[in-house]
Amino acid sequence: MSIELHIERLVLDEALLGGERAGNVRAALEGELARLLTRPGAVDALRGLGAVATLPAARLPTASDPHERLGPRIATAVQHGLGITPAARVAGKEH
Repeated sequence: MSIELHIERLVLDEALLGGERAGNVRAALEGELARLLTRPGAVDALRGLGAVATLPAARLPTASDPHERLGPRIATAVQHGLGITPAARVAGKEH
């Protein structure tokens, strides 16, 4: 299966960046989305979704650590917007 995901526009308040560079946020977002979309159940959720022109606005997950990067948090919000449930966690670890 081939997945094409185009993010045409992502607007972030500079204060939200917390000192991160926009390019680093972009790279982290792309990498984390690629990882999340290969997880079990993601393909099935996307098959049921089909083509989507836009996603509803989503809240960013709260940072669990003050140094947590923004890109992975945005990727998690996109994951939820696509209807892909997060993988189960066991004793604080993902599998």
